[in-house]
Amino acid sequence: MRVTIKEIAKELGLSHSTVSRVLNDRQNALVSDTTRDRIVATAHNMGYRPNRIAQALKGDHSGLIGVFMPEGHEYFFNEVLFHLRRLIERDEHELIPFTCSDLQVESSWLKLLRWDLEGILVFDYLLFVDGLGQALMHHRGFVPPVVGLFNSTSQLDDFVAIDFNTAMKSLLNHFVDGGYHRIAYAAAPGSFQPVEQRFAIYSEFVQRLAMRPIHIHIKGGTTLCESARLSALSLLSNMPELPDAIFCQNDEIALGVYRALRERNVAVPGEVAIAGCDNIPFMAYLDQPLTTLTLPVQEACKIAWETLQHRISSPDQPHVKRLLEASLTIRASSRRTVSD
Repeated sequence: MRVTIKEIAKELGLSHSTVSRVLNDRQNALVSDTTRDRIVATAHNMGYRPNRIAQALKGDHSGLIGVFMPEGHEYFFNEVLFHLRRLIERDEHELIPFTCSDLQVESSWLKLLRWDLEGILVFDYLLFVDGLGQALMHHRGFVPPVVGLFNSTSQLDDFVAIDFNTAMKSLLNHFVDGGYHRIAYAAAPGSFQPVEQRFAIYSEFVQRLAMRPIHIHIKGGTTLCESARLSALSLLSNMPELPDAIFCQNDEIALGVYRALRERNVAVPGEVAIAGCDNIPFMAYLDQPLTTLTLPVQEACKIAWETLQHRISSPDQPHVKRLLEASLTIRASSRRTVSD
């Protein structure tokens, strides 16, 4: 059961208001250092934890940090939340996730702003490029400091972005060097846009080498893996000639595509090579471990949180625009052997 300020006041024989001032970090010259120390020590010994939600509703220093993210249960988002939560709670703040679909960005953003948040971290990449920008422009009220995460190009003043340029070009050249010349790009329908850096690099690459672009739209299914599996099965049934290499925009799409190929007895990588993105841990444990683009997730989270803290404490500091490079991790799913 949560220990209350009233119980601490009763234990010390002090007024509720005196204990509340100290535990809510309100400076008051009428509270002596000795009394303040007694209150803090007693609260600690009794296991007191501040109610951040109540503080936020009262307009006090809330200690609440929001993270605005896409709806879904992809492993990548959970990994980012894990690292952010560990960093933020270490510094005695609390993280509150807010999710939205790509059709509800502005309304979800306005709901988020009803909370008294000290700062916001935003998954500021393709899903939010237009909708979030519109929400920021249309909202006339107070917006706490905002830092963007994981976009390759951001509309925000402060962001930690991922540069896929070197890793993506290395992967495509790796495919070609392995003898793969019908290279497909698999992603959700909204991802086939020039503002998505990986897709832009792919499009320029196949055009330069006079290859035919092959787009695999991932849709349908109850999960992202299942959507990818169903889309790949449909492709296998209807295309007269299969691609011989497929880049999947994330590893969960790659897992679904891999499963579909194996169900249809298509050899990986002998007939079709596969690569994903995000380097989620269990992709290395397939019978053909998955080639992938690896993102510096932990480093990006650390820099983003430090940037947000500095922006909260020093609103006029210079803007932070950090680019971190993705890297290529090559495994068996894209390596042809001599027997292939």
